[in-house]
Amino acid sequence: MGLGFKKHFKSVMNRNFVEDVLLLWPSFFLRGKSRYTKMQKLFYDRNASKSIYDRKDKIDLIVWGYDLHNKWEDYDAYLMKYIDGSYKHKIALDFGCGPGRNIIKYHEKFLRIDGADISLVNIKNAKKNLQYVGIDMPNLYVTSGCDCGDINEYTYDFVFSTITMQHICVYEIRFQILQAMFRALKDSGRLSIQMGFGNREGMSVDYYANYYSVLGTNSKCDTRVESSEQVKNDLEKIGFKEFEYWLRPTGPGDKHSQWIFFTAVK
Repeated sequence: MGLGFKKHFKSVMNRNFVEDVLLLWPSFFLRGKSRYTKMQKLFYDRNASKSIYDRKDKIDLIVWGYDLHNKWEDYDAYLMKYIDGSYKHKIALDFGCGPGRNIIKYHEKFLRIDGADISLVNIKNAKKNLQYVGIDMPNLYVTSGCDCGDINEYTYDFVFSTITMQHICVYEIRFQILQAMFRALKDSGRLSIQMGFGNREGMSVDYYANYYSVLGTNSKCDTRVESSEQVKNDLEKIGFKEFEYWLRPTGPGDKHSQWIFFTAVK
């Protein structure tokens, strides 16, 4: 690696750091959960505003590997493991829906898939993406960052989430979101989530850490599941049952040692 490349790389990193500080400045005056969720909203709104999804050659700064994630077979094998023909008449919720990638990919498996996301700009992009491929518009909710949005209890047969919960490095918030998912599910409804498992190359924190003051999200600082019991205990405290999990190879763009897929029933 030459000195010229090193100098350029350092310059780019410095510019990105300054840009992030200026972007996140409004969150610096807040504390705790408010500070963290404000940071996330600002970060995702900024990246989503630079993304375009209503065309074939998408500009994507949210999923970071839109087509690669669509082709990752473990989502079909484990995230959707228990989704059979009976779900054609059922309703699902994609938490952390971003630009609606999973709503589009799995829409034929359900009567309808709604979406929830912390970023209003993500939701606007999801609407454009869905219109582009000709899918009827579902319900799309903007969340507070600690819930699933303005959703009634006992609404969904299936709630699922990918490459989202692992990016939330505040345990208190993740637990609240799991509680909100429980409330949103009908009795006997199923939860299915993917997260990063084990050590991660780059910044990550312990599963139970509450890292409110981090200056970025979406892999800038992730949490790490280090034992399936951590997730199982949380879900059982909330009221879930029939917990199962699978440890699998790490998917596109992530640097955790493995991925964990887990499911449970209300």
